[in-house]
Amino acid sequence: MHKIFKSISLFILSLQEKILSLKLKGALGTTFTNSTSKTVLTKDYTVNFNSETEKNKQKLKDEVTLILKEFNNDVDKILGYIELEGTKVYNLKFAEPLLKLIGEEKGFLTAIDGIKALILNLVLEKKFSFKTEDIFVVEEKNVEPYSLIHQFHKWYAKKLNLPGFDKKAQKIFKKYLKNDKDVSKLKMEEIVALKEAIARDTDAINFVVDLAKHSEGSKEALKKIVDGGAKI
Repeated sequence: MHKIFKSISLFILSLQEKILSLKLKGALGTTFTNSTSKTVLTKDYTVNFNSETEKNKQKLKDEVTLILKEFNNDVDKILGYIELEGTKVYNLKFAEPLLKLIGEEKGFLTAIDGIKALILNLVLEKKFSFKTEDIFVVEEKNVEPYSLIHQFHKWYAKKLNLPGFDKKAQKIFKKYLKNDKDVSKLKMEEIVALKEAIARDTDAINFVVDLAKHSEGSKEALKKIVDGGAKI
């Protein structure tokens, strides 16, 4: 997971640089909206109207904390809750090679389409379709609680309609997380979408780190998170 921390830091720096360059070019003065926020880019500054987003972020933290406390961070209970709420969970022996084949990671997979979706549908559902719904894919008998909680937090954030989970935002986020492409090539609305996707992942990471700090064996848990030892 240390790679995620590093990548997100690079993203934020690149995004800031891109926004500054656009200001110099006078390319601002545009409004961008998503599910619960509005971003207005003017000549001199950026204004964010995100009171509903902030309210939902607090609700997210409170509700996830209560659920995990009730379940005592039990992996089976967390996965059971996800299924109960209507998201299919696939517990596979071959999760890692399957997802590596299509360039995805274990955990929460937002809806995708195209060839990736076809491969998943053929393997998981034995059906021919180029679209998937939101799903959870984990490695059988190898689900690490803190890594699962990181993914659970993002799943619950989408459940609460927090921005950053639309197909465009997730596609850009995954692309730049893996390949570290030049952010300057993105359009302004794509940058705003990417910033939201990064924010949701950062929120989830911060939540897990804070949870680990206040749990038994927190030193060991934090070491696994920082060293990238947590596996789903």
